[in-house]
Amino acid sequence: MEKYIKIIQGIVPEIKEKDIKLPFNVIRIDSIDLVTIRVEFEREIGEVIPDSKWMCFESLFDMIDYCNNQENVSFSNSDDVIKNKILKEITIDMPQMAIQALSENWLFKELGNLHWQMLCDGLNTKSFELKDELNNRLYATFVRISINSTVPLNQFNENETLKIEGEINRFGNSMYFSNIILKSRESIINANLMTSFSIRNESDNTKLVKSQPNSAKNSIEEFSMNPKFGNEYRLIKKNELDEIKIGNVTFKIHDNFIFETTYTINPYYDLNGVGLLYFASYPIISDVCEANYFNALDNNHDRWELTYYTLSRDILYYANCNINDEILYKLNSFSFIENNTVQINSSLYRRSDNSLMARIFTIKRKQS
Repeated sequence: MEKYIKIIQGIVPEIKEKDIKLPFNVIRIDSIDLVTIRVEFEREIGEVIPDSKWMCFESLFDMIDYCNNQENVSFSNSDDVIKNKILKEITIDMPQMAIQALSENWLFKELGNLHWQMLCDGLNTKSFELKDELNNRLYATFVRISINSTVPLNQFNENETLKIEGEINRFGNSMYFSNIILKSRESIINANLMTSFSIRNESDNTKLVKSQPNSAKNSIEEFSMNPKFGNEYRLIKKNELDEIKIGNVTFKIHDNFIFETTYTINPYYDLNGVGLLYFASYPIISDVCEANYFNALDNNHDRWELTYYTLSRDILYYANCNINDEILYKLNSFSFIENNTVQINSSLYRRSDNSLMARIFTIKRKQS
């Protein structure tokens, strides 16, 4: 019992021994914390906890009691761990461009697709066949994506070739991390992506349930611990970090705001093939609403969209929404810094229940 309590407190320090018999909804433990605890418990007992058991746990005590009754064996669910990589080239043509720049919407979709390809290759399955132990269809849910470019996106030109290299790793069976680098002749975009797995409620996008794939083979190399990219997300979600850095630029994390506006979902553009709000739509929704603010300033004589272009962006995803809902955009803060650059801290909320959907940290540079 004691060793499992130590594992739990190493992840969620505020949990006390007296709390372990309380139901999850009473102690309000975060879903990412639960996933992290699951990984550490599986390592301790030397086997994967079946979903049929996991879904029935109602408290931390249930998890500990199950683990106490398992025999410790050498743990591995991968017979042939290999580096899962991808190499390809893409020519920047009109479909890859928008407003005289590399399209960020296209970029996010391409990065997501590459991540998904490497993940499915590592699990030796097709995306539509990806299911958990209980035969539920699984969807890779993006929880964090960052892109950092050496130049603003408007400096990528039509007919340029992008050479793409990517590789994927995992932490347990639930969290997958990819690093993807896109190189033109003179510029580089470095992207990091993190996904978990969710079961979708067919009638309500606000009720996504965490799960993990049931795969006999997993050749994706495993991290020995939750990497900084994932742990940082977990701590920010729990309000245990009050700042985040993109390069040498520091963003303070807070809920104050100086502007807000409502965005109406465009189903033909914003929703993906299964009806969820597309992860690639989040930065574009933010940009549309952000431009409403800057274009309305008295001292602004040029269209914001054609003046400042993305240099870096970091999105932490927390929730989805339904087609008939609206999104509330909040501009938390912004600051003009050196080299004609602006840092922008914004967030998206689900209007129906005011749930936080994403925190978005952006650096843009004025076109030269």
